Amino acid sequence: MRRSTKSGQHKGRPKRSAPSGGTPNLWVGTALPGLEDLLKGELDRRFKDHVTHVPHSKGGECHFVFGGRSRALLSLRLCHVLSLRRDFRVARPRTLLSPEHLAAIVSDLKTVMEVTPAEKFTGLRLDAAGSDSPTMQRLGSQIAEKLSLPFANDTGDLVLALRPGETGWEVLSRVGARPLGTRAWRKVNYRGSLSGTVAAALVELSRPAPGDRFLNLMCGSGSILIERLKWGRAKIMVGVDNIPQALDASKHNSTAAGLRDRIKLLRADTRALPFAEASFDRLCADLPWGQSIGTREPNISLYRDTFAEAHRICRRGGKFVVLTQDHRSLDALEGVVERGWRLLGERSFAQRGFRSRCRVYERSD
Repeated sequence: MRRSTKSGQHKGRPKRSAPSGGTPNLWVGTALPGLEDLLKGELDRRFKDHVTHVPHSKGGECHFVFGGRSRALLSLRLCHVLSLRRDFRVARPRTLLSPEHLAAIVSDLKTVMEVTPAEKFTGLRLDAAGSDSPTMQRLGSQIAEKLSLPFANDTGDLVLALRPGETGWEVLSRVGARPLGTRAWRKVNYRGSLSGTVAAALVELSRPAPGDRFLNLMCGSGSILIERLKWGRAKIMVGVDNIPQALDASKHNSTAAGLRDRIKLLRADTRALPFAEASFDRLCADLPWGQSIGTREPNISLYRDTFAEAHRICRRGGKFVVLTQDHRSLDALEGVVERGWRLLGERSFAQRGFRSRCRVYERSD
């Protein structure tokens, strides 16, 4: 596994055999608040034979040793930021200016740059408390010089994070010029659209399976539809919205993702859908909640009718995942929703400054 510089093996970390005779790297996957367990589950499901989790006190992160090909980690759907971690047993960042430590940091940055070889970085940026201090400025300038990049502490897209660790300082080299959660296929940012990682989380919570008949109600920019197909194949993929601009956004984004021919988009009211009973196995809905889309007054009626229609077209035992910021409207439906639906779980997570609530239901009759 990856060793701390001048510190030997880090206490408590598991030993692993290294690929090609080297040392496996220690990575940090940062999840959006509330999605940490889902990211850990994705790592276990997809890279079971190559991942060893490493305990860490900081919340919102998964620390793990990875013995596979680094580029494979780019396919993680629930990871918002991916970084390569190295520990330095030093008391102050100033010590990182030593030639040995500088060489180790530069080596890590070159490693993450090689993970995304097509990207051209514009400059180095330090993400650290006191990043404008003389010591940090000197450190950033020397590292940038060795990488033949400008030191652009405000605008740089090659990001190096420094923070106190358990036995010294942790240095994290970010993969990519943008967070991993920024999707390249997003060409149209329709108002109120979900981030890729949140959409991937809703897909995960629907407990997908190959061959599902999947319906995205109020599909907006198509994020959930795209993330479902990135998860794996489906028998039927349908997105429904009653706003033409939303359907146009879905068309553009699904085309950019190379998935347009696998998704059927339909303009329709979610309260009166043109589908037969029990037509779908999995349903997802990002419900309007009265900020960017909709108003809270009619939400209770809209939610009630949408749940009733979803019950009609969902097979018995099928799953329905809903997300909303309008907690009061959702709570007001508890007596109604209980008829025909069984609540499997609830969680909340942060996105764009809001705390959204997500519930997973199963059709019980």
